[in-house]
Amino acid sequence: MSRLSEAQLQRVLEHIEAALDEPLSIDRLRRVAGASSSHLRTWFKAAMGVTLHRYVLRRRVERACILLRRGDLSTSEVAALTGFAHQSHLAHWMRREIGQTPRDLRRAQPPR
Repeated sequence: MSRLSEAQLQRVLEHIEAALDEPLSIDRLRRVAGASSSHLRTWFKAAMGVTLHRYVLRRRVERACILLRRGDLSTSEVAALTGFAHQSHLAHWMRREIGQTPRDLRRAQPPR
């Protein structure tokens, strides 16, 4: 086999979505996929066009944006719920991925 089956890819993607707030090590995801870590890295990138690590970061940033826009959680709560070590870690990756910090995103929201 030289790629992830649809079922393997679906299991990995669903696991990532369900566990964004938890540590998602390559070893954990390799077990979910039923593949070696080197195969998972290679096959995931071939299937998704981005590395596994980058995919997880993007999903965490996307979920953080949704939570920040809701406006009922602090930035540190959002960071914890999306698997970032602390709010500056979240801010760093938001800046890299979408060019905005949590503060920028909140400022752009219309007042309630």
